[in-house]
Amino acid sequence: MIATWAVARLRRVFYGWWVVLAGAVSTALSGGLFIQGFQFYFEPMRQQFGWSRTLMSGAYALSRAESGFLGPFGGYLVQRYGSRIVMAIGFMILALGFVLLSQTRSVASFYVAFLVLSVGSGLAAWTPVVPAITNWFRRKRSKALAFMMLGMGLGGVAVAPSVSIFINAFDWEKTALGSAILVAVIGLPLSRVMRYSPEPYGYLPDGDPPPTEKSEDGSVSPPAAGNSARSSTRPEVDFTVKEALKTPAFWLMSIGHALSLLVISTLGLHLVPFLETDLNFSAASAAQVVIVISGATMVAQPVGGFLGDRFPKQYIAAGTMIGHATALFLLATADSFSQVVLASALQGMAWGVRGPILTAMRGDYFGRRSFPMIQGFSHLVTMVGQISGPLFIGFMADNYSYSAGFKLIAIVTAVGVFLFLFLRSPQPPIRSASTLGVPR
Repeated sequence: MIATWAVARLRRVFYGWWVVLAGAVSTALSGGLFIQGFQFYFEPMRQQFGWSRTLMSGAYALSRAESGFLGPFGGYLVQRYGSRIVMAIGFMILALGFVLLSQTRSVASFYVAFLVLSVGSGLAAWTPVVPAITNWFRRKRSKALAFMMLGMGLGGVAVAPSVSIFINAFDWEKTALGSAILVAVIGLPLSRVMRYSPEPYGYLPDGDPPPTEKSEDGSVSPPAAGNSARSSTRPEVDFTVKEALKTPAFWLMSIGHALSLLVISTLGLHLVPFLETDLNFSAASAAQVVIVISGATMVAQPVGGFLGDRFPKQYIAAGTMIGHATALFLLATADSFSQVVLASALQGMAWGVRGPILTAMRGDYFGRRSFPMIQGFSHLVTMVGQISGPLFIGFMADNYSYSAGFKLIAIVTAVGVFLFLFLRSPQPPIRSASTLGVPR
């Protein structure tokens, strides 16, 4: 009886929320094992092979460049073949990357493994998931993206610290091989849940009811007034890639996003090494700091979703840039565990609020039709921040200090505040509306 009731309740859940759940799990898996988890490989590998921080940072920078240039191609694959197929391919590539990492014995093999991991992590999570959620939700877009991004926080709280535990208990080679098995066992079945858009399955965004009223000539009219509360008050626009690239909004948003990723990518690779070498933290204490960042991110993401659906997103984004810059400056001047925790919590909150805000804003501004490729082209801009941050900090740590590098990046990141303050929604393109073609 209870089981029947539970099944009936689950069947009434709008399928878009299952897409969100699948996206959260895929993000937790790929993010926790690679994006956040790789920093625990950093020092063991560096000490075993005697490589410099700059050399190891170079692999990260090269992978971000590759990811940026592949962004438009990944967007094309999603638009052409759908999210399900792209996610499955991504998980297979990610598993292969971990196998290659476990066999690393030279700089060349390390770079190859890192590049494969980078491609796999993008195709397994962010590239197919974000366009799918953008299609399945409109009014609740910020909220849905925020819940999906909880997966990144979950990956930092549960998955990434587990990487540290296994590396200490066994070694980094066995941990990488185990990660490959985990990715294949969980990721491939998970991809079956993913759907690119609601219309082929008889749904509309947000689970809205379909229009049912017909005029005398047989054409379908908008929903009745009684359904107006469930309809968006803002007409949806759909920019082509070319139209989006001509707008100031695309460039201001992308450059601002790149500046925020200066901090994200820098700490994603160098936070644990900084804590272990400059502040003499143990691996366990460094893992606790990663948990603080991830926990704060998880708490802040629903807040970002709530705020983004109710207030101007560009001003919220500007506030998060202040948070990123302040957090990095606090880390640069930290002389106690409590200051590190404070900086980490602030960084996590800024990251958590900004993530769903920026992604939803891109969908709001440019629509659903070409979203995957518009997002892909924005990666060409944001990769500059992802490349330059870790590479610059690696050079500064080898030749000067982590602290000096953190301070300089904090100053540059603060410029992003003004970019978002000047950001405005672009004028809709002047042309006739076209039909939205959507793959399954």
